Amino acid sequence: MSDWPIWDNSLMDRIEVIAGEDDLEALARELVGTPVIAVDTEFIRERTYYPRGCLLQLAWGDHIACVDLLAIGGIGALSGLFFDSRSLKVFHAARQDLELFYAMNGRVPSPVADTQIAGALLGYPDQSGYATLVEATLGVQLDKQHARTDWSRRPLSDAQLKYAVDDVRYLLRMHGLLEERLLSKGRSAWATDLYEALCRPELYAPNPGSAWRRVKNWSQLDGPQLARLQALAAWRENLAVKQDRPRRWILADDALIHLARRNPTTTDGVRNSDLPPRVARRHDKTIVDLLASVAEDGTPRDVPDTSRLTRAQTGLTRRLAKRLDEIADRETIAAALLATRSDLRDLVRGRRDLPVLSGWRLQVVGRQLLEILEADESDQLAGNSDSSADNSRA
Repeated sequence: MSDWPIWDNSLMDRIEVIAGEDDLEALARELVGTPVIAVDTEFIRERTYYPRGCLLQLAWGDHIACVDLLAIGGIGALSGLFFDSRSLKVFHAARQDLELFYAMNGRVPSPVADTQIAGALLGYPDQSGYATLVEATLGVQLDKQHARTDWSRRPLSDAQLKYAVDDVRYLLRMHGLLEERLLSKGRSAWATDLYEALCRPELYAPNPGSAWRRVKNWSQLDGPQLARLQALAAWRENLAVKQDRPRRWILADDALIHLARRNPTTTDGVRNSDLPPRVARRHDKTIVDLLASVAEDGTPRDVPDTSRLTRAQTGLTRRLAKRLDEIADRETIAAALLATRSDLRDLVRGRRDLPVLSGWRLQVVGRQLLEILEADESDQLAGNSDSSADNSRA
């Protein structure tokens, strides 16, 4: 066992701190066949593209274990547990934790449950933090002092370990309570649908082709400029992945926008584009070649409609939002889990391939939103017909 300080209290029989392969293998054997286990992670990513795991916290039965991912170098012998379809892994706000598992193993744990999602399905805010939801559901106040601690520093203090342990200490109890409420409301299938969606590997795999969507102010570019930005952002993403460095360390967003607008055609032009000198010297020829590969009148790919809504469309969006909020209040569910404001604008623009129009969301709210849209279309047709009739009489 590690020589880290161990924190304990009367609520738990045993807390283990694992920092060696032998202890990890022993823990893995102990967890074989565990039907449900609470999971949380602590990681850093300020200096890397991929998150770097520092600590893994597990709770099952009346036990808690903290695994030093830095000392061991990954989950090692525990991989069987996390990818065992017979063991449910319970997280809170699972997306970043699952991204870490994907970065470490190229796979996503399954099946999972997420208490943040469960809470949103029961009317709690859709982005409820763990401490907030624990207090709301269990009446327990947690210490938030170490929320921004550097988890890569060793040794960790008693207070840091207490904070980390608290992140899983109440998770199974809260999960059980929320799942009972979901079952009583007939929403267990809704939760399962959302949990399964979290386990899609494509959510966590690098996607250079869509990297441009992360670039701030991309919507201010015209068509050819945006096509150039798409090429530049894909190049930056590939390089960040290859070097495991933050995107901004390769080239900042504003520099990408600047290059896409100016479209320098020579290495001198790149070097005179206010780029960091180190970047310009190292990548000037690559950038010139990349920009030259985009046609002057190039058409960008898969661009969402960001045009301003008309006054009539804005009014229609407000009516949809009002109905959405009414249904969310009546059903005691976070409105954003049914549809986002962006979804509503897309509906008004004519899109119909949206989550709100499929599955359980269609039953809960989608059909009512469609009724409003269809009524508006009918009113417009009637108005046009009346106008035509008036013109013919004239």
